Amino acid sequence: MSESALIAFTSLVQSDSQLREQVRQAPTPAHVVNLASEKGHEFNQATLMKMQADKMKHLQDEHLNSASSWGDALLLCFGVHN
Repeated sequence: MSESALIAFTSLVQSDSQLREQVRQAPTPAHVVNLASEKGHEFNQATLMKMQADKMKHLQDEHLNSASSWGDALLLCFGVHN
C-alpha cells in the first residue's frame, strides 16, 4: 500500500508544477511525506527512502551531481523533471 501511494504521489508531482516545486524545496523526507499526506497519499519515510535508494543505484553520478537540493535529487530519482 505504501509503495503504491508513493508511486501515485510521484505521478501527481509530475503533473503539478507547484507541488513539484514544493518537493524540490523539501529539506527532509518528513516534509515530502507530509506533502503527500495533504494530497491523500499515505506512505512513510522508510518507504520513501528505500525506494529513493533503489532508484539512485540506476542513475549516473553526473545526474545526481546536478541536484541542488535533497528534494531535487528525489525528483531525479523518480524521473520527475522540470
